[in-house]
Amino acid sequence: MILNSEVDPALFENCHWLPIIDWNVKFFGAHIHRVKANWCMPEESHIGFEIVLILEGRQETIMENNVYSVGVGDILIIPPGFKHVSQCASPDGMYYFSTHFNIDDPLFRQEMIKSNQLFFPAGTETNNKLQKVVHSWIGMMQENGEYTTADRFRMQIALFELFGIFSQMISTGMEPTLSPSSVQYAKAIMEAIQSRFKPYRDDESAEPTFRIEDVAASLGISPGYAQEVFRKVYGYSPRHYLSETKLHEAKVLIQQPNLPLNKIASLLGYSSLAHFSRQFKRWTGTSPLKYRQTLSPVTEQEQGS
Repeated sequence: MILNSEVDPALFENCHWLPIIDWNVKFFGAHIHRVKANWCMPEESHIGFEIVLILEGRQETIMENNVYSVGVGDILIIPPGFKHVSQCASPDGMYYFSTHFNIDDPLFRQEMIKSNQLFFPAGTETNNKLQKVVHSWIGMMQENGEYTTADRFRMQIALFELFGIFSQMISTGMEPTLSPSSVQYAKAIMEAIQSRFKPYRDDESAEPTFRIEDVAASLGISPGYAQEVFRKVYGYSPRHYLSETKLHEAKVLIQQPNLPLNKIASLLGYSSLAHFSRQFKRWTGTSPLKYRQTLSPVTEQEQGS
């Protein structure tokens, strides 16, 4: 009999292991949208990735001083933190698909950004693979918006198929520029942010209690180092990342035209629509209603929602 403190090395001969995977992955949903010729989106950036597929018409996107003319069947990927402006570039309007997702694996994010592969014209090999995933999402869309647990699993399966395509197209031999300890500290701070993201406190500031000093102390590092390592890994300060996360969630919900604004305010933890509107205007300089109107004209009934 082998005691617990005495492990026979022979037991592990010819033994092979798969790695432990500890990722936080978020699918922010997706939408298909038909817009008029004068449609445009103000400059913005996202905490995660965005994929755009044009179904009809043409879109022009200015991103990081580069102009992308995206036509039918073309796919554009917008990485985290990339400022961009998009507008319809066809006289008869445009019909497009868009989805947002995020993954907290820093090396993956680094490789995706450094690969600089963002535009995939229709008919190319990678575009065909990406379109298969995108159309699987489009096929899952339901008018009533009621989705089962099985539906949500299928959406996640498609997302991981997307990660598989990305992993094939980016360089796998890239020399890591982040130390393992930096990544672990940054991920721990990220988890602390996410735990404070829901729900928001019901007060005038709508800011959840988040002190980098408390998180740093729990990790045994200084607040300055915590700030430094998080910014190095994710490109934002922790507090800025928290604000961007809240803003992105709000924008995703506002893009759902059948979801009243007062319901969105409630979902995000605000005591009233007026309270949410004040905070949204601090972030963007415009109200939730006006932001929704930039996406698509609304009816008088919707304006009162």
